[in-house]
Amino acid sequence: MMRMTAFSKPNKLVVAVSIACWFPDSLYAADLKFIPSVSATGYVYETKTGDDPSTGTEAVSVSPKLVSYFTGKRANGSLVIENTTVEQSSSEPNTDKSFTELSYSSGMSLIENVLSLSLAGSQNYRVIDTSQSYISDKVLSSGDLSKVSSHNAQLSFVTPNPHYIGLAVQSGYSKTKSNETLGSLTNLNSEGYTASAQIYQGRRLQSLSFLLSSQFSDTKRESTSDLTSTLTSANIGFKFTDDYSLILTATDRKYDIDENSITTANRQNLDTTSYGAGVRWQPSDDRFIDITYNNLDEGDNNSRYVGLNTQWAFSKRTFLGLTYDKNFYGDAYDMDFAYKLKSFKTKASYSESVTSYSRLSIVEGVSSLFVCPIGSTEFAECFQPTSIDYVLQAGEEFRSLNSFTTDITDETLFRKSGQISFGYNKRRLSASLNLNYNRTEYLESAREQDSRVATLNLAYELGRRNDISLTTSYSTLDYSDSDRQNDVLNIRASFTRALSRDMKLTVAARYVDRETEDESRDITDSRLTVSVNYQF
Repeated sequence: MMRMTAFSKPNKLVVAVSIACWFPDSLYAADLKFIPSVSATGYVYETKTGDDPSTGTEAVSVSPKLVSYFTGKRANGSLVIENTTVEQSSSEPNTDKSFTELSYSSGMSLIENVLSLSLAGSQNYRVIDTSQSYISDKVLSSGDLSKVSSHNAQLSFVTPNPHYIGLAVQSGYSKTKSNETLGSLTNLNSEGYTASAQIYQGRRLQSLSFLLSSQFSDTKRESTSDLTSTLTSANIGFKFTDDYSLILTATDRKYDIDENSITTANRQNLDTTSYGAGVRWQPSDDRFIDITYNNLDEGDNNSRYVGLNTQWAFSKRTFLGLTYDKNFYGDAYDMDFAYKLKSFKTKASYSESVTSYSRLSIVEGVSSLFVCPIGSTEFAECFQPTSIDYVLQAGEEFRSLNSFTTDITDETLFRKSGQISFGYNKRRLSASLNLNYNRTEYLESAREQDSRVATLNLAYELGRRNDISLTTSYSTLDYSDSDRQNDVLNIRASFTRALSRDMKLTVAARYVDRETEDESRDITDSRLTVSVNYQF
């Protein structure tokens, strides 16, 4: 029987998203669907930890699930709720548990092309310690998981098709909570407030271009001082030929952080101010290169450098965006690349930021190259669009690659993140390869983590009723402050058969192997599962 823990204390934002999705535009409804389903899964698995003898365990889980989505003339939204109850034959304590997870999103146009409101949130279970990634789940070592809930709302205003001056304003609120955090008896409980504004030239200004922007973020934290950041920038261009402009640029970054809490010696001062001048070459609207000579002020230090900013569409299928700058940590890079063919696509990105776990948890993240049904967890159910600019249809979503690897903590983070994805989809075969790299510096505790993950997904349709899939990942996690290391190999193969229009059977095998610097932390787990899913 499905437990109603998700509704025992109604969340205000869940109520709000329901109102936002269904009430105002119900008269213009284009698509409203409820898709209930239930899955029953049996597990047989064997686990070996360190030198201890292997232990065999059986388990069973029941997972009722509801997927609903709405698409109207001026509003859309989705809501996914799933409860998983696990019963095991293990003699270990607290192995029988129930998990309720949900996710929702909604967008509403309050004034068409001018004012919009978006709501999004989730409740799920994540590992507290990053070293347990790809090991712990609802069946194996579920005690390493913590319930994390994140909710955010954003109001956006933009002047439509401005003639001379355009204005874009956004304001947002977010809240993130977790039951446990790493190395602390207190829970993570933070609130975030954001506000941003942009002023830019209208379409009738031909010889002058400008972009003035400011972004303010304030994250209130219970266990430590608040994290407040302000980023202000200006870019002004004066055209002196059809393709060339003189540009002036300036950027000011302020981080209101208690410097006494930052224990890393070379990170005491995070504030910087830079300004400079240069030349822009822009042969077309979708191609430009800025080269500037800049001055950087960082406390008592002053330096000069050459900066680069370009956005270049080589063709309708190939795009590159690249920025080189200076920041408090030295050279600063930001990059986006995309290459799209009918059957093969690739995209890559790299970014650097001062952030926190609560800020990361509400960021949508980089989306994959595949479109999936809302609430789907199986790669075999996804497809890669053939068009370059695919528009999502009702009940679809781009699968997010936002699997950030950081401990659940209230600390301030300095993070470098890069990823590259390859996707192939033709006839019966779908394949994706994702490579991720993250370097996370925990400023208050002077810790550093390097995470590298490679994930391969393959799915092949054997026929109208049968398909097979393979998912394999290899991850490494290194710590600069200790000899700890974490190498995890995870392989899962499955066969799915549609027994009828509403019922399907899945048989899967999984193998996990973790090698560490300490033999007592090594673990091997082999699992066989049989699952039946029925959609009402």
